[in-house]
Amino acid sequence: MKYILSLLLALCCSSLLVAQPRNEQTTILWGRPYEESRRSTLADVIGHDASGIYTLSFKAGMFYGLNSRFTLEHYDINMDQARTVEIDLEHNNAKRSLERIVHYNNRLFMFTSQADQKSKVNSLYIQPINKTSLLPEGEPRQVARIDYSGHSKNNSGSFGFEASRDSTKFLIFYNLPHDSREQERFGFHVLDWEMNPLWEQQIELPYKEDLFEVERYKVDDQGNIYLLGRIFNQKRKLRRRGEPNYKYQILAYRNEGTLLTEYPVEMPGRFLTDMQLAILPNQNLVCAGFYSNEGTTSIKGSYYLTLDSKSKQVTRQSVKEFGADFLTETLSDSKARKTKSRIEKGKNIELYQFDLDNLILREDGGAILVGEQYFVRRVTYTNGRTTTTRTLYYYNNIIVVNIDPRGDIAWAHQIRKSQRTVDDGGFYSSYTMAVVADKLYFIFNDHPRNLAPKKNKFYSMNTASKEALVVLVEVDSQGQQTKTPLFMSADAEVIIRPKVCEQIAHNQLVVFGQRKRNHRFAKITFTAADRPLEEVSTK
Repeated sequence: MKYILSLLLALCCSSLLVAQPRNEQTTILWGRPYEESRRSTLADVIGHDASGIYTLSFKAGMFYGLNSRFTLEHYDINMDQARTVEIDLEHNNAKRSLERIVHYNNRLFMFTSQADQKSKVNSLYIQPINKTSLLPEGEPRQVARIDYSGHSKNNSGSFGFEASRDSTKFLIFYNLPHDSREQERFGFHVLDWEMNPLWEQQIELPYKEDLFEVERYKVDDQGNIYLLGRIFNQKRKLRRRGEPNYKYQILAYRNEGTLLTEYPVEMPGRFLTDMQLAILPNQNLVCAGFYSNEGTTSIKGSYYLTLDSKSKQVTRQSVKEFGADFLTETLSDSKARKTKSRIEKGKNIELYQFDLDNLILREDGGAILVGEQYFVRRVTYTNGRTTTTRTLYYYNNIIVVNIDPRGDIAWAHQIRKSQRTVDDGGFYSSYTMAVVADKLYFIFNDHPRNLAPKKNKFYSMNTASKEALVVLVEVDSQGQQTKTPLFMSADAEVIIRPKVCEQIAHNQLVVFGQRKRNHRFAKITFTAADRPLEEVSTK
């Protein structure tokens, strides 16, 4: 059901080498284009093995998403469609909801749920999928259940999933139905590397629901659970209106969920606006993100800190304020002069509406932060007889912050990007990225004039134009950027959807594009291949 809700918005709103400008750092292998319904799109790149990739596609129903369908697909190493099977969600004369299909330790598993209105139980099932036939094997096995007696089906709970860094533990988490005046409750089920149960626990948060919001769940290699959340001074709906009213808190559930340890994360004099969390093999906690001055919700700089899991003390901490060069590096000359003048006069200059997307841990102990400016505007206008409302989606500059192995922030830079669309949910917007050795590669739809922009002019991407261009921005270990054309959308016969593209190996990225009925995959191989980094992502 989660797939349907997220994909309906996008859809309702919205082995050949192609002749193209070539990039010396990459090779691109295009699969053959194939035709699909205009109501179809890619939902997920599930995983890969030596035979190719496994994907999930979605076709929206005609009326408000009714009778929407999912299809499991396999593409060979040449990115050509090898097999496709529509997923049958009927079981014992009842229809289940697809929760997730995962590729875990080289096996495919399907999670489905079914809420029984008579028994008031929402059950989660797991079923292995045969990689050759793409069909489920055996009977569904129940792995979790939510009793929602006394509540409506709308309050029957929801399921989420997370794997540990070493892929030996798999977490199923779900919120339990409760009244608004009660403490929020959750259930945890931890499975082993073969998806067999290890332990389960239901917990009650030490806060009321309207005063605490869980942002992220993590499971470490030992099967311990971590919740990153925000404690609010007032109700959650009042957050980010005027003064900030929340602080970050980490809740660690160890000893099979019976032992709770709370880790407050604060930096005196600074308000932490966004945070990513990673768990090191020794169970120490890495927190990184953006901060602002106290009393504001914009971002003024970035921070990085490590918490000792036993003492709760900060063992490493670094802060970097975004200076004049950073704030002006993507501005036109005239705007840069005005901004620097304001800074020299002591004016407070901060950035707004940036989301923290990725925390990338390096094997040398360092890390990289990646964020993107994203916001939505709704515009209503009338001609005297009718009123029309348009929704505008903005996906703009990317922020990259590098932290060295000592925990010091070495540099921060912006990648200039402008993407503005109307009533489409940002279907072709945002970026995809690959981490290859000590370099980062960002790929997104752009305007060809931005390859050599004029001093005071930068163009928003235009996917409707025949000149629509996909670009590659390389960021090296020193923060130096190189922007080059990757291919023309017209040559590829599709427009890429960066949000669903996926890095499948340490030097390979799968790209998916569609235009009208045309769908197509490509595999991009980066020549600067080396050992991979680990990525902790929210996309």
